[in-house]
Amino acid sequence: MTEADYHRYVEAFNARDYATLETFFADDFALENAGFRVEGKPAFREFYRFFHEYCREEVLFRGFYPGQDGFVANVVIRFTGLKDLSPDVLAQKGYQGMSTVPKGATVDVEFLILYLLNEQGLIHHIKGAVWVPAAS
Repeated sequence: MTEADYHRYVEAFNARDYATLETFFADDFALENAGFRVEGKPAFREFYRFFHEYCREEVLFRGFYPGQDGFVANVVIRFTGLKDLSPDVLAQKGYQGMSTVPKGATVDVEFLILYLLNEQGLIHHIKGAVWVPAAS
């Protein structure tokens, strides 16, 4: 995947164009973040169908760093709360590691995201890490 491909991926994500977004994924795709794991395209769709009911996400590109088996992207994700999401609801869905964004609030979170690619150049694993800046 090139940086230009990744920009198309981000555009599809920001547009909630999951059909296009999934063309970047291998069939054995997995997403790990915030203490939970989503495996496969159907689980990916279910997770985002649930999460985007409560929160709008916008990915803001910062950098693309290619490697041997994939790449790392540096992004800021802007989360805007659409309706209240409680820790209990997250736990019931199996996403208890996630932080909630209250309805009406907007929070920017910087991420370093590792994307591992298969032999066909499709994403087969995504693992996110949150950047926590030093206190000033």
